[in-house]
Amino acid sequence: MLTPDAIRIKALRHWNSGRMLQSEIDGSCFFPLAIPWGKPTAKQMGENFTDVRERISAIVAQSGMENMGYIIEWQEINHRRLGRQRLPKALLLDLPGFLRCTGKNKEYQHFVNDLALIRKREPQLESWLKSHAMEVVRQAGKWPKLLAVLTWFKANPRPDLYLRQLNIPGVDSKFIERNKKILRLLLDEILPDAAISSDVTTLAQHGFERRYGLRYDEPLIRMRYLDPSQRPHQACFDISLPLSGCISLYPPCSRVIITENKINGLTFPDLNDTLIIFGLGYGIETLKQVAWLHNKKIFYWGDIDTHGFAILSQLRSFLPHTRSFLMDKETLMAHRLLWGKEEEAKRCTGELSYLSAEELSLYNDLKDNIPGNRIRLEQERIDFAMVQVAATQLR
Repeated sequence: MLTPDAIRIKALRHWNSGRMLQSEIDGSCFFPLAIPWGKPTAKQMGENFTDVRERISAIVAQSGMENMGYIIEWQEINHRRLGRQRLPKALLLDLPGFLRCTGKNKEYQHFVNDLALIRKREPQLESWLKSHAMEVVRQAGKWPKLLAVLTWFKANPRPDLYLRQLNIPGVDSKFIERNKKILRLLLDEILPDAAISSDVTTLAQHGFERRYGLRYDEPLIRMRYLDPSQRPHQACFDISLPLSGCISLYPPCSRVIITENKINGLTFPDLNDTLIIFGLGYGIETLKQVAWLHNKKIFYWGDIDTHGFAILSQLRSFLPHTRSFLMDKETLMAHRLLWGKEEEAKRCTGELSYLSAEELSLYNDLKDNIPGNRIRLEQERIDFAMVQVAATQLR
C-alpha cells in the first residue's frame, strides 16, 4: 500500500532510469503509466482496517491533476468480514501528471528543446540518442556549444592546432577542456574512422588531443649522447625534445640507458654507441610511443626500493627486452650505511608482473621489510666508481 511519498519515489525511478525519455526519442508508448498501489493482506484488512482507510484517504487527498497528477484506478473486493470494499488498484499517470508528480517539468522542457536542436543540427547522432537519453538531460544548457564544436571538427578533422587556436564562434577553449568526456562520446559518433586515433583509449596524458589530432603541451624527453662521435652537433650532447620530436629522432646508437634520476643522467660516464634518457620517473609511460626503442638494447637503472621496481615493471610491460643494472641485492648490501627510508605513502605493495625472478625476490623482500623497515637505496648514493664499472659491463 503506497503513500503519496512512495508514489513520487516510484515515478522518479522511471525518470532516473531514462525509460520515459527514451520513449520520447523512439516513439514507443510509455503512458499511461500504472503504478500498482499494492493489495492489503487479509490480516491487514481484518486487524488494522483503520490504517488501510487512512492510507486510502491520503492518496485520495493527493490525487488529481491539481495535486500530484495521478488518477486512481479502483477495484472492488469482497472481504469475508467487512463485505464489499472499494480499494485502489493502481495510480495512473499521463505525461502532465508524471511531470507534476516527479517535479521534472523544467528538465523535461529542456530535454524536448535540446532533442529538437540535436536532431536538426546533427542528425548523425540519432542512433546515439536512442541509448543516451539521460546524457541529453545531464548536458542541458550546453548543447548549442557542444554542437558547434562537432560542426567545426567535421569541417576540420585532425586540425593539428592547440585548443586555444580553434576558432569556433561562441566557444572558448576552456569549455572544451571542461567537457572532453561528453565531446569524446559525440565526436566518436560523427567523425570518420580516419579522423580518430583509435589506439588512444583514455583521456589521460592528453588523450583527447591525441585521439582527435590536436596539438598539446608535450612532455619533454631529456637525453644525452654518451658517445661523442654520434652527436648531431658537438654542442648537442644534452638535449630535450618534445615527445613528437623524440619519436622521429632515430638516433644511430644501438644501446639506450633509461635512468630515473636527473643527476645520474647528467653524470653518467661516456660510453660508445649509447644514449641515456633520464628524469621521467613514472612519466616513463610516454616512451611507449617511441617506436625506435624496440630496435635498441634497453637498460634501466632506478632506485632500489619498491617505487623503483614498480617503474622497471612498467617500462618492461611495453619494452619487454629491458634489462636492469645496479638494482640487485649485492649493490643494496654494499651500501648499507647509505640506506634511506621510503615514504610510506609512496611505497608500492601490489603485484608486479614484469620482473625477473631475482628482481621479484628483492622487491618482495623490500615490500615485506626484510632488510629493514621501508629500506631504499637512492641511485645517487651508489659509489660512482661502481657506476663506472657497471657502465663498461653493459652488453
